[in-house]
Parts: sequence; C-alpha cells; structure tokens
Amino acid sequence: MIKFFRKFRQKLLTENKFSKYLVYAIGEIVLVVIGILIALSINNWNQKRINSLSESLLLKEINTEFKFNKKELESTIITYTLVRNHCNYLRKSFPLVQNEIDKDSLSRALGQLRNLGSADLSMGSISTLINTSSFEIISNTELRTLLIQWDDLISDYFEREEQTINYTRHTIIPYLAKRIPQPYIKGLDDDRVDLSFLNSIEFENLINDRHRDVNTLLNVVENEDDEIRKAINRIIFLSNSGKE
Repeated sequence: MIKFFRKFRQKLLTENKFSKYLVYAIGEIVLVVIGILIALSINNWNQKRINSLSESLLLKEINTEFKFNKKELESTIITYTLVRNHCNYLRKSFPLVQNEIDKDSLSRALGQLRNLGSADLSMGSISTLINTSSFEIISNTELRTLLIQWDDLISDYFEREEQTINYTRHTIIPYLAKRIPQPYIKGLDDDRVDLSFLNSIEFENLINDRHRDVNTLLNVVENEDDEIRKAINRIIFLSNSGKE
C-alpha cells in the first residue's frame, strides 16, 4: 500500500500536476493525523478501562477494610466503656470501706482497670495509596478527600489510645501486681493481702487518672456523630456505591 502511494505521488510530480499533488499530500497528512488520533483514542480507552478495573478492585478492598475497622472500633469502644463504668463505680465508693464493699464487684472493677483494649485498625488500602501516590485513581472526589485525610484524622485517636495503654501497662498493672494476686476474686481473701491500699490516696488518684485517660479516649469516638465514626460510615457508603 505504501509502495502504491509512493508511485502515485511520483507520477503526479512527473506529470507536473502540482495542484493535484498538493491536494493528495494534504489528504495523506490528514489520513496520518486521523490514524494517530484513532490510535490515541484507543490507547486512552484502554487506559480508562484499566483504571476503572483497578478502581473497582480498590473500592472493594477499601469497603471490606473499613467495615472491619468499624467493627473493631465499636468493640474497643465497648471495652473502654466498661472500664469507665467500673472506674465510676470505684470513684463513687470512695473512700472504700473494706467490710462494706461487694467483693465480686470489686474484683471485676480491678480486672477492668488493667484491660489493655486496642483498636487494631487495618490501614492496608490507605498505605497502598500513600506509598504509590495513587489517590487519583479514586474518581469520587468526596471519597478521595476522606481517604487522604484519614491518616491525620485517626492519628489523634491512636495517640490517646497509646497514652491510655502505656499508663495501664506501666502504672496500673505493676501497682496491682504488688498488692493483690490474680484472680482478684480469690486474691481479695488471700491472707497475705493488705487491703488497706484501697483506702489510700494513691489508689484513689490512680483510679481518677485511669478514668481521665479513658474518658479522653472515648471523647473522640464514643458518639456516632464524632468525626472518626462519621468518616468510617461515609467511606463504607461511598466505596460500596462506587462512582457518583
């Protein structure tokens, strides 16, 4: 085909039909341009199709991940709500009178004091987007913005949780370990145990500090309209709905 066009072009030049040659040359250029545009269009279509498939797979991963995160966070909220309730029980009972306090309730409260609840939130899809700079693959603007902001939003919760866990691990657990054996329901009747520590200012301050840390943690996730809970619910909805 190329050989044919070349001979045809040479024939026009030989016969001095310049005007016809010019028209032919322009036509040939137009055909080449059209061919390039078609090739680019096909390439763009293929790229859009690939991006769409990649986005669909990523949306499924995000949806699954944040459904897990929602359950994990709700479970942690329940755990810390119990801790706070038991702290409140002890605080209302101060000063504790050994012969008057219910041992079953006291043993449960002491057990909850040492609870190291932690929301093991999955960050796999977010990490992938950050490491590959691929946020633009998410076509939904609102969802893309929520995912970009997620790391900053959740970092405050993690800081509060870390503070709560560290206080429990380094202060509460060692304090109780020196004063009463586990399980606490039996330890309360152990002859070696001096329960006078329950009336001490140190123990009272320890309970108040534990309550403060737990309350500070719950303040950012306890209610459905807290920013973290709203973001999780919205991400689940948008990633399930796909592109809007």
